[in-house]
Amino acid sequence: MFVGSINQDLRALVSEVTRSWETDEIYIGCSGNFTIERILKDRGLDLYGNDVSIYTCTIGNYLAGLKEEMTVQAEAYKWLEPYMEPGPNRIATLLLCTSMLDGYHRNEPFFQRRRKAYKDQWERLHAETVEKVKKGIDNLKMAGFWPGDCVEWAQMAPNDAGFISFPPTYTGGYEKLYSALMEVFAWQEPEYAMFDKERLAVMVDAVKEKRFWMMARDEPIPGLEGYEVGKIQTSLRSKPLTVYANKAPKRITMPRQNTELLKVPRFTEKDVIREDSRLSVTKISQAQMNTLRSLYLNPGIAPASAGLNLGVLIDGKLIGAIGLSKSNYGTNEAYLMSDFVIRPVKYKRLSKLILATVISKEVKLLIEQAFNQRMRHVSTTAFTEKPVSMKYRGIFHLESRKKDPPRLNYGSDTGRWTLEEAMNWWKQKHMKEIV
Repeated sequence: MFVGSINQDLRALVSEVTRSWETDEIYIGCSGNFTIERILKDRGLDLYGNDVSIYTCTIGNYLAGLKEEMTVQAEAYKWLEPYMEPGPNRIATLLLCTSMLDGYHRNEPFFQRRRKAYKDQWERLHAETVEKVKKGIDNLKMAGFWPGDCVEWAQMAPNDAGFISFPPTYTGGYEKLYSALMEVFAWQEPEYAMFDKERLAVMVDAVKEKRFWMMARDEPIPGLEGYEVGKIQTSLRSKPLTVYANKAPKRITMPRQNTELLKVPRFTEKDVIREDSRLSVTKISQAQMNTLRSLYLNPGIAPASAGLNLGVLIDGKLIGAIGLSKSNYGTNEAYLMSDFVIRPVKYKRLSKLILATVISKEVKLLIEQAFNQRMRHVSTTAFTEKPVSMKYRGIFHLESRKKDPPRLNYGSDTGRWTLEEAMNWWKQKHMKEIV
């Protein structure tokens, strides 16, 4: 429900590290969604929070029993005024607005429809969100909350107390996230300096003066070398998080892929494609796909889960695999996440046959069944600095070239031929290419 949640592994580490702290007071810099406070709420500790965002300050002031003035200043949203009572009602309003006001200045039909849908259903959505807020902050009380600069907060906190902070990584991140809320609502915004490397260095010096402290970031923190106590990575595609503390056991949590043996015979160098050879596909699990990826793909390619995984077979023997998902960039469009050939095989251009399989009528039907919608187009990306990808050329068409990183976006219509026709096309065009 809350914005900016701390992952489960980091929550566990916060709980473990703080149990050895001999102090009754803990100061939190950058409270965010009060995850740290909720972890510690049943310890009998005096908790002091801090932040600068409209969202977090509203929660913090309420939990600390502090008065906060806030009004609706945008005329188009004056209808929100009855839902601005301090406490869970106001918090629920801000939570819903973070979604409703996404694309605040955009007037495309999608954004207009979404804003109207929120307004039409507001009474129900608000009531449901209020109950979720009450549950989220149940039994959580703050001894104090200070809306202001986290660097100043680190300097103000007593040196004999505990201090925890997971400061922001991206300069201006809060400002961008809550810019729409700031235009719609008027409140007493705290003064603070933009958080950058220089401010981080000042904060680190102040934090290291504390009796007990803990910090974490997805980038190394200069000045804390030697204080590393944890490394956390929740998925193979996520950035690792480094945890620092002056007194804590060392821990590491890394992602692990689920794997499963695919009990299908493999096509080998000794196997031959005959005139009557039959091309087919079979659904495979994500765990089976993970096994094949680990065996046949470059280990430097970070894996991701697909919505539909298929094994490609010739005469019942596996020659490759396909991973597909719904596209984020178009309607009625699938995205080809991975396609590869097993090795070793004697035919040089089997990758062309895998791609021909992707755009077959049989695979089109499987995609539509998996995602419960019509799929008329499939796209994919080739990460290369070359002007074209020979692998996709002749089957997919080049749609765009991008930079940072260099990549080519390819696409094709789905259902262009049957698997039998795809096999015949490949035999005529590429079967003669033998290693």
